[in-house]
Amino acid sequence: MITSRYTAPACIAFAGLLLAGCAAPMSPTAEETSTPSTSTVSTSAAPVSTLTDAERVTKAEAAVQAELPNAPIWKGMTFKGVVVDESEICVDRTWAPGGGPDHLGGNAGYVVVSFPAVALGKPKDGACAAYAPAATKAPAKVEVPAAVAKDPGLLVSTTFGDKWPLKLPYVVAHCQGITVAGRPLKVATLDAPDGKTYAANGTAKDHGNYLDIDPIWAPNPDVSGLKIDISPVIDAALALCS
Repeated sequence: MITSRYTAPACIAFAGLLLAGCAAPMSPTAEETSTPSTSTVSTSAAPVSTLTDAERVTKAEAAVQAELPNAPIWKGMTFKGVVVDESEICVDRTWAPGGGPDHLGGNAGYVVVSFPAVALGKPKDGACAAYAPAATKAPAKVEVPAAVAKDPGLLVSTTFGDKWPLKLPYVVAHCQGITVAGRPLKVATLDAPDGKTYAANGTAKDHGNYLDIDPIWAPNPDVSGLKIDISPVIDAALALCS
């Protein structure tokens, strides 16, 4: 059998072409009426349906911590997640003792983390204990005594929903017209369930012997240091003078 002297080099050349092909790179891819973008944390988490509540809490806490800037003020902060529902985990942030802008430690607000995307909402003042998504809020029925059930001034918390500005389940509003220095004014007051009467507007506070409303006026859960807008209750009381 006769073999050509060019056979071996041809095979070597062919093998070289095959190797070169395998190594080719892939293509890339007034007086009377005184008154959230989200950021997404990339994660390789499994779909939410396969995660336990404990796993979602752990991931949420880690995501909130990872979102903080790398600054000394955040050192020592702790994170405590609580389950809200199948799609949300609320994470309380707590300054280390002596930490925070005032060096007092304590609560540093909360962040709600949505699943399955692990998307972080904007930080909010307050604690997770006060947070509940609107869809899950079921207002409790307010029991009103028969003596005031048909009073035209009856104001019930469930009627106002999230805009209810008082710490009480209901009040009975009153309005009285008075004249001061020739000016007609309206005095708006609120009777609490315990029988105490509070000044609802500035006129009542300045021209009547009524209790200050501050103790029964609810704080704003979204803005630290402020109260919920009380004007809807004042307006309802003033309407009784019409």
